[in-house]
Amino acid sequence: MSLSFGILGLLRYNDKTGYDLANLYKDSLSSFWRAQHSQIHRELNAMEEKGWVVSQVVIQEGKPNKRVFSITDSGREAFNEWIKEPANLYQSHNSPLLMQVFFGSAAPEEILRVLKNERDARIAALPAHIKKHQENINSYKATFKNGESESVYWQMILDYGVAQAEMMIKWTQNCIDKLEGELAKPKERPQNNYKEHPQNNYKEEIYHVIKKVTF
Repeated sequence: MSLSFGILGLLRYNDKTGYDLANLYKDSLSSFWRAQHSQIHRELNAMEEKGWVVSQVVIQEGKPNKRVFSITDSGREAFNEWIKEPANLYQSHNSPLLMQVFFGSAAPEEILRVLKNERDARIAALPAHIKKHQENINSYKATFKNGESESVYWQMILDYGVAQAEMMIKWTQNCIDKLEGELAKPKERPQNNYKEHPQNNYKEEIYHVIKKVTF
């Protein structure tokens, strides 16, 4: 359901075609709520049936006509009700990485490799992530009405993404340090259930057993 309100929120800024709206969604909301172009178009049609948006076909010479969507008063009312509702940070708590780490004793060297790859990938991706989203914020701040005040909230989302990445880098490094410490410890020798003779070692005892059988 939040996809609908994400689309309504973007239409509050200005009217958009489905194509332009999908591109704006990708630049702004997709980092925390993923949706394909086809999903956005289906959602627009569903919201038009509800009366939350209206569309108008704009005739264009020399190129295909375009369908422009606008938010209605009913859509604004629905959005304003939704924004006041309590919300969870996440709707899904599944993490394959955490599942593997939990059972990491089965393959500690492999888990160490996985953690190092996760750390290195996040360190490598963070500068480009910040640059891309900061550029988007600056661009839309200059484009949208009230962009300056709206951008305060957009910046909060970027700050969250950076804080989350930094937390994951710190956590993976902490796990790596612990795991390397564990792997550096001398391995315990397996317990031998064979009871040694007080006078002779196990080889001598085997020799005497063989001697009794063969002589």
